[in-house]
Amino acid sequence: MPTALLVDDEPSASARLRELLAAHGEIEVLGAVRSVEQAVSFIAERVPDIVFLDVEMPGNAGLSLLERLPAATAVCFVTAYSQYAVSAYDFGAVDYLVKPVDPDRLEVAVRRIQRSLGNETPPAAGAERRAAAGATTFVIPSQQRGAKVVIHSGDILWIEGMGNYSRVCLVGDGRPMLVRRSLAQWEKGLPEKDFARLGRSHLIRPERLALVTWQSRSETVLAFHGSTETLTIGRAAAARLREVTDGRPTG
Repeated sequence: MPTALLVDDEPSASARLRELLAAHGEIEVLGAVRSVEQAVSFIAERVPDIVFLDVEMPGNAGLSLLERLPAATAVCFVTAYSQYAVSAYDFGAVDYLVKPVDPDRLEVAVRRIQRSLGNETPPAAGAERRAAAGATTFVIPSQQRGAKVVIHSGDILWIEGMGNYSRVCLVGDGRPMLVRRSLAQWEKGLPEKDFARLGRSHLIRPERLALVTWQSRSETVLAFHGSTETLTIGRAAAARLREVTDGRPTG
């Protein structure tokens, strides 16, 4: 069984990740440390197969640990900032996770880690479907000139079209990001069974809906598990939402 070290200055974040990994039962957590120096000391005694690394930590930033890791140790970034996704792949990370870590998204990461270490076990049918659904990766231009953003479909909660651009809300605490990609382009690349089109301007992941607030005839507010950001839709989109949810109350 692959072994892991959790490196995060927030004990609560490490505790949650440890619980989620224990639920999988496919990666053994050797320990959790709160700084780069503690990680170096730990690894001197016992080398893990994978390090789950928080990028933003006081003192030495998480990235400084990369050059001090044994060559055989893989890395998975764990961060509240989705813009580190590009850096993760530039530095050869197996995957990245956005806080708060979503269990289904973690399942995808675990499969990738197992493949990278050469000891993947056949997943259950349901897990295999969810992993396949979350495996689509988009590398797209951002609003900032010359920059690109890496987005996993498994992290997307909703998308709001704005002509040739769109606002994308991901699992985590970050605000929706503006990217140069139309809603039609998103729709072609996303797993059809996981997303629903609400009118001309919105794509949502229905299974992550947490609360629907019908504020008026022309305004409905949607909240989603995994983010504090809400999405406001109009009358036509709300009518389509009722069809998608089969008229069942969601909050």
